[in-house]
Amino acid sequence: MEPPGRGAAQDLAWWQLRDSLGLPSRILAVVLACSLVTALADWLVFPAKNLAAGRGAAFALGTGLLDALLFGPAVGLAFGLVHGLMSVPGIRAFEPSRVRIRLPGRRGRGVGPSSRRFATLVPAGVLGGSVMGLGCGLAFTVGAQLTYGGVVVDAAVIEATAVNCLMYGLVFALAGGLVLGLVAALETPIDLGSAATPTDLPAVNRSVVVRQALLLAPMLTLVIAFGGRLMTELLQGVVGSLTWPMADGLALGAVGGVAGALSYALAFTAWGQWVLLTRIWLPLTGRLPWATVAFLEDAYRRGVLRQVGAVYQFRHARLQRHLRGGPTSPGVTRPVLPTSSRGDGSGR
Repeated sequence: MEPPGRGAAQDLAWWQLRDSLGLPSRILAVVLACSLVTALADWLVFPAKNLAAGRGAAFALGTGLLDALLFGPAVGLAFGLVHGLMSVPGIRAFEPSRVRIRLPGRRGRGVGPSSRRFATLVPAGVLGGSVMGLGCGLAFTVGAQLTYGGVVVDAAVIEATAVNCLMYGLVFALAGGLVLGLVAALETPIDLGSAATPTDLPAVNRSVVVRQALLLAPMLTLVIAFGGRLMTELLQGVVGSLTWPMADGLALGAVGGVAGALSYALAFTAWGQWVLLTRIWLPLTGRLPWATVAFLEDAYRRGVLRQVGAVYQFRHARLQRHLRGGPTSPGVTRPVLPTSSRGDGSGR
């Protein structure tokens, strides 16, 4: 039997419902979601750090909010850019519904690590980290000037901004490339045919994504914190006098770890895309009901859909063509949908 979503034209796979949105809409949703996640993480971590350092609550909350408003979009735009590049037709690099974390030494039913996925995730992490560093370097300069004085543009400010962009870019590129490369090396394919019903696989994939996020967050935190110190030592004197206090590095790493793990889940995993686009974005735009799973189950009970492993299938090809706006045969009227729970008895 062909894998669901690959061969049969009547397949309706839950991880492919996002494709009903155009690429610009998907990128916009990713940018907004990742910006919000980063802003919230930033606003939770840095005000707490400033309060612990003895600064006033008003200063801590105010600068934390400013940082959140500046750094959130910088991270969101970077994830949106990489998401758009990875969505180019023919790449099909992000199909995480088909992978799971495999601990070293454990044998799974899947095949070995996907070299194609590894070769895609590492450059994606490096590119995303570099773009993120550029945005964060600019955000740091703007935030510092708004906090401690007026906005000034001169040679010293431009030089400091360039150094910040370089440092942030190198640190985030290192973190993104190393961590996503390790994630790709630990993944093995999921057997889609093992799912008894279409509602089984989302639950399995959700647990996979949670494990991925729990793995990514501390790894990103440590790589950012100690990678920044490494870059500071290597470039000390080359681009000027550099400082990387470990307290600041750990705080930045904590924000990067939490925001990076959640943003990765939302932008590049099947379950994250299902939540962001199918459960939130499409209902917000009126293209799907909020209770999407109940809607599909109701269509199955009424005989409009049938269950074949991990996917639904339309029982009536003419109905599917009608819903997609395709032509029907001359003289054929719109089919009357059966109300029985099993339809013609074929399929599950």
